[in-house]
Amino acid sequence: MWTKAAAYEKLQEIYTDQVMQEEKRRVFQQVYSHLLAHLDDLQARNGLKEDVEKQLKLFKEYTFMPGDNLFQSMRYIFLIARGERVEDRQLTQEHVQRVYRALFKPAGLKTPQIPDSFWQTPLGVACLVAEKGVEEAYPILDEVVEAEKA
Repeated sequence: MWTKAAAYEKLQEIYTDQVMQEEKRRVFQQVYSHLLAHLDDLQARNGLKEDVEKQLKLFKEYTFMPGDNLFQSMRYIFLIARGERVEDRQLTQEHVQRVYRALFKPAGLKTPQIPDSFWQTPLGVACLVAEKGVEEAYPILDEVVEAEKA
């Protein structure tokens, strides 16, 4: 049986800096590929200036972009999932919605279309915890503990 404190402790163990960086890189690649595809759709791939391309390569390598953006939202969400940030419900919703919009909102639709597989990713679990509370992660943590025993 999980307590909030035990669940956050386990999530801190799971969400290492390395795991969070790898997830940022995975998401960056998804968003970047999506951007390039849309630029191709608009016949504007050459519209990316050389300095922008260099900057994007650095962002991919170091998983840090200055300013208020998708990757800052991911960091915020991961810190909540680790129990290391006091939650502001409105700010949390803004960050979670930015992630959903960036990853799952097709052009022409008003709401994101989130696939079930997302909830099994590190970011998906972190979003679940940020949005609904750490109690929502208890079944997933049970699976993690069972897998560790095997």
